[in-house]
Amino acid sequence: MKNTIITLIFSLLCGLTMFAQQDTCAKAITLDAVYVTAEKITKYRDYTYVMVDFEIVNDKFYILQRENKSLKDFRVLVTNMVFEPLDTMPLPDRIKPTNIFLDAANQCQILGQDTVYQIVEYFDKAFYGFPAEKSHYLNVMRKCVFMTDNYVYFRNVKSQGYSIEYYRVNPAKGIREKLFSSDDSYKLREIQRERDFHRRHRLTTTVGNQVFELGPETNEWENFVSMAWFHTKNAFLGHVGDTLIYFDHLNNRIETYNENMQLIRTCEISYPEKETFWRHTIYQDRAWGTFYTIFGTTLNVIDIKTGKTTPKINTNNYLSQKMIIYKGNLYSLKKRRDSGNTEISFIEKTKLN
Repeated sequence: MKNTIITLIFSLLCGLTMFAQQDTCAKAITLDAVYVTAEKITKYRDYTYVMVDFEIVNDKFYILQRENKSLKDFRVLVTNMVFEPLDTMPLPDRIKPTNIFLDAANQCQILGQDTVYQIVEYFDKAFYGFPAEKSHYLNVMRKCVFMTDNYVYFRNVKSQGYSIEYYRVNPAKGIREKLFSSDDSYKLREIQRERDFHRRHRLTTTVGNQVFELGPETNEWENFVSMAWFHTKNAFLGHVGDTLIYFDHLNNRIETYNENMQLIRTCEISYPEKETFWRHTIYQDRAWGTFYTIFGTTLNVIDIKTGKTTPKINTNNYLSQKMIIYKGNLYSLKKRRDSGNTEISFIEKTKLN
């Protein structure tokens, strides 16, 4: 059934093919890795390359890298879970990669400026496939959140992210079924009112014959209120096997269902609803299914049976370009520049247990 589901999704992607280009075969390049261990934290870095993005699939890292002193020499490094190199895949200049995207079919895609290339493996060698048109691919695959043996689950985002609808499709029956909706769009009207009020009542001062407006620009004020006062409480739908877990932030609930949409349990969530630093973001361990969220800079594990949260570690998530939780470890991509304006990047591994 899962093969049928995958076929259904990818049949929507015109021009996307799974065949790899054989001329990209390259032997694994020995990499001098740097490990710094302290308090369950391991950092991986290569001074020759800048880490642009990374993904984890089937106990392997796929790391998009750029040569440190170049803006166009890219490659994908494949390593095991302790960052030992298994393979390298040089990328031609025409791809112009920007990041790696993991889709709902658990396939890594290299996203270029206009095209998408799937990473495929053949006899433990990594290749990039023929291109698909990027905008069409993302329009389809960004709506697809996960798959089970019987369904493909989708998320439709409306009203600038303030309204979300979850639905699913059974490929065998071809029927679309609406599951959950979260409408927080009234906040958009509040933002509009704040923006109009600010524009009409912005303070001014007169110097000579000239009138100057004081305070933030209208667009700056709108951005501030949308982030600080009226940020949306995005709902989240996850799964563990064929069990669905729905985080209904608007109603302060966690609901658990089986795939027949029979309610197994519901509980109130103990999140700090009044705190502006919480963005209602849910993270899930991709292998173990455990759920997490971040309050300020503290990663908290969520008990989906009781709704209680327990602090685990300090994440410094504001400095992270990307975070993935996999098999009880938090992997964060971090970047900074040294005093000589050289870009420094590394992947930080933090044990959560």
